[in-house]
Order: sequence, then structure tokens, then C-alpha cells
Amino acid sequence: MATLSSQPRRRPPLSRQAIKIRRLRVRDLKDPLPHRAQEVEPPSHHLSPEERALLYEEALYTVLYRLGQPEPAHVGESSELLRYLQEAFRMEPEEHQRLLRQVQELEKPIFCLKATVKQAKGILGKDVSGFSDPYCLLGIEQGVGVPGGSPGLQRRQKAVVRHTIPEEQIHRTQVLTQTLNPVWDETFILYQHFLARGRELGLTGGGA
Repeated sequence: MATLSSQPRRRPPLSRQAIKIRRLRVRDLKDPLPHRAQEVEPPSHHLSPEERALLYEEALYTVLYRLGQPEPAHVGESSELLRYLQEAFRMEPEEHQRLLRQVQELEKPIFCLKATVKQAKGILGKDVSGFSDPYCLLGIEQGVGVPGGSPGLQRRQKAVVRHTIPEEQIHRTQVLTQTLNPVWDETFILYQHFLARGRELGLTGGGA
């Protein structure tokens, strides 16, 4: 009578290979081999002459047409900032003047001011009834706060907008009849071309 002898099952080759790889990984974790880190060269920041000139023009444009009032510790004069740029870029005087003229011939930026007219309280009654029909005029006045520009703050507060700003640049709210406490809550976007460096944008309001 023939008997069947049981043969031990052989592990498939792929499973045996996987175990071998796993053991190698465990051994590497326990006793890592010293290795030299690859030296990676830092990226080059060298600019071509064309790229350098374009970057210099961008910096010049930013200085010429910047807005706002600088902090006391910051540089306020454009001429001083331009001199700093020339020294930082190591730009020759002739090249600096050429690029500066080129930037000045570019299209000047257009700035916008978003203003919301909320309300007024206790205005003077100018009608026979003791009330008024108030409205508000808005416009951007050029040259505020610079020598040779607009009058001082006290005079500007009393000025009527239509006397200081061209008619086509004036925005008007709705006229609210018979009230001394008008509520408009209207929003306007005022556009203005940049005229000259050092002239800040000032918002002037008025009404009747």
C-alpha cells in the first residue's frame, strides 16, 4: 500500500527576496553606515545685463511714484533713495541718468481712492423751514501739504470743492430733503493720475 509522504512547503522566491530586503533595512537602521552628504551648490543669482537693467528700472519707478508719508526714521527724499539705489546697484552716473530718463517717459500710474460717505449730524438749517437739503461733494485735491500747493488746513476746511477741483472730477451724493441729520451711506471710487513726486492725495469734501 503506497503512502504519501508530506513534503515541506517551499517559500516562493519572491517572498524570500522580500524578507531579505526587510532584514537589510532593519540592519541599516540599527547600524547606519557613514556616508558623505552630497555638496549642493547654491543657485546662482547672477543677473544678465538686461535683467539687471529691468530690475533697476522697476526700483526707479517705485521710488518716483511712491505714495504716503514715511516714518520719521525712514528716508523721505526721493533724491536720497535714488542715490542709494545707484550705489547698491553700482550703477555708473551716465547709465543711471539714462535709465532714469527712460523711466520718467513711461506711462504714469493711476491711483484710486475708495471713500464712503456715511452721515452728518446737526448741520445748519438754511431753508425757511429751519431744515436743509444737504448733499456732499467729493474730489481729490492735488498738492495737499506741500510748498506751493493748496492753502493750509484751516482754509481747505472752509473751501468749497467746486472752487478747488475741476467739475469733471467731482462726485456728488444724493440730495436729501428737509433734514439736519442726513444719512447717505454711499461709496465712491475716485481716480487720479500721478502728477509729481512729493504731492500727496488729499480728500476734500463739501456740501450745501
